[in-house]
Amino acid sequence: MLDSQIVEQLATVFEKLQGAVELVYAQSSHEKQAELVEMLEQVAATSSHVASRQSDKSSATPFFEIFHNSEKTGIAFSGIPGGHEFTSLILAVLNADRQGKLPDEGIIRRVQNLQGPINLRTFVSLSCENCPEVVQSLNVMTVLHSDFTHEMVDGAFFQDEIEALGIQGVPSVVDGEDLISSGKTDFAELLTTLEEHFGIDSEAKTEPVDLGTFDVAVVGGGPAGSSAAIYAARKGLQTVLVAEKIGGQVKETKGIENLISVPYTEGPELAGKLAQHLAEYDIKTLEHRRLDTIALGDMKQLELNSGEFLQAKSVIVATGAKWRTLNIPGEKEYIGRGVAFCPHCDGPFY
Repeated sequence: MLDSQIVEQLATVFEKLQGAVELVYAQSSHEKQAELVEMLEQVAATSSHVASRQSDKSSATPFFEIFHNSEKTGIAFSGIPGGHEFTSLILAVLNADRQGKLPDEGIIRRVQNLQGPINLRTFVSLSCENCPEVVQSLNVMTVLHSDFTHEMVDGAFFQDEIEALGIQGVPSVVDGEDLISSGKTDFAELLTTLEEHFGIDSEAKTEPVDLGTFDVAVVGGGPAGSSAAIYAARKGLQTVLVAEKIGGQVKETKGIENLISVPYTEGPELAGKLAQHLAEYDIKTLEHRRLDTIALGDMKQLELNSGEFLQAKSVIVATGAKWRTLNIPGEKEYIGRGVAFCPHCDGPFY
């Protein structure tokens, strides 16, 4: 199932693993079970820190969970995570061992302050390009929170349940029978959604956190915001960048062919290059955040939706573009429930 090039890449990716990660699959008589077992065994064979084994549970469809040092992580997959979701599996292995890209302390604190228990399922299509970001974001939250579980569900195996839940697009995140998120979203929006849906732990410390004082604060993480932050840092100015995601809407673009000197690239790749470039300079990057208010004055005070605040002598606003809407009744409420920006992802459900 996995070609030699992917196997070599996985061996390199898993080199930093320190704990023992297990891919524990349920017994099943489903015709696709052998395909799942083969995939998990091939992934496990790439590292001495990864193993696969069968549990004593049974399932009507292919199903497996991820364990770390013999303990459940809370991450599970129903179906076979191929296609775009194969990356979600690999990142889940890394995240289980606290490897890979994890959020900063401020965001970790917000995740850990969520009121548990939280038990979510995300319905996906393996051809959906927007689904992995949701699956991967919730998997990260799962390993950071002590009372949180998340299961990726391949909708192709659960058509009856999709109809019963009224799901019309993917990704769709459900809590029990309640649909709490549908359609394209990101880590920041998901975290805000969970805070509103589940609430904040009553014992959590919610005092505002002072992030310090800067010469320049840049709001927005797209090409314009990244460029502004880099230029400011190159001039020796103490710089902070606040953004929901590095790359902005560029990250959502499939093919880019009009960037002079680069014949072809894709949004996620270009966003990754922006992040790498930002990391070359002394720039404090605050991702997965939104700006709530700015108090003007000689020293501007910026309050973030994360409960943090900072001061800056100058503020550069580069919040960029957003998806164009028609501003008609019901449009906002039905995004992901019949109104879509991506017909390739949601079209098969109509």
